[in-house]
Amino acid sequence: MPVKFMLFVVAMALVLPLLSVTALAQERWAAIVPNGENSSTVVRAMTKDQAEQLAIDACQRVSDTCASRAASTDGMNNYFAIMCCTKPRMGCAAGVASTKRKALSEVKSIFSNEGFTSCSLKNYIKAGTGDKS
Repeated sequence: MPVKFMLFVVAMALVLPLLSVTALAQERWAAIVPNGENSSTVVRAMTKDQAEQLAIDACQRVSDTCASRAASTDGMNNYFAIMCCTKPRMGCAAGVASTKRKALSEVKSIFSNEGFTSCSLKNYIKAGTGDKS
């Protein structure tokens, strides 16, 4: 084999693992804006602001009942708990945490602090995959 080709192969063997580590080290954010139809999806971006804006845009494409703010996380193993309440008016929100129980507690706290009642959990969504449960 030519020497230049061998040097190229060796260089690639050294550089590719470094590129993979760099890609894994990059920050990644997931966000969601819940809506009354429970049709929102999790979006991901490289910054919190980008993820939240993408989530707002995604919700507004499918619904007129989007929550007023996005829930976001940089923990791809975290869960979003999506909840909607009907009193004193219709409202939806998402809590986010490392476990379903903590995410549920988070969203309940949001509504409790605002005086909402008649609430129901819509689902849990995994931040990294968007899988609902």
